[in-house]
Amino acid sequence: GTPVELGCEAEGRPPPLLSWFRGVTVLREEPVSTSLRLVVPHVEPDDAGTYSCVAENRHGRHNRSLQLHVA
Repeated sequence: GTPVELGCEAEGRPPPLLSWFRGVTVLREEPVSTSLRLVVPHVEPDDAGTYSCVAENRHGRHNRSLQLHVA
């Protein structure tokens, strides 16, 4: 039931579109930004899983994933 904040940072030219995903579902997007945070206000067991941050512009795409475990 406590909050969790996940952060993501990326730089590029042109500035990237930053997105947070859980599986194939987009949770949050921010165009032309260098950072994007995702806040899960009340973490429950159903929130456990793989979260991915994707940074993308016309030159390419990079991503990082993390596994959230809820006890």
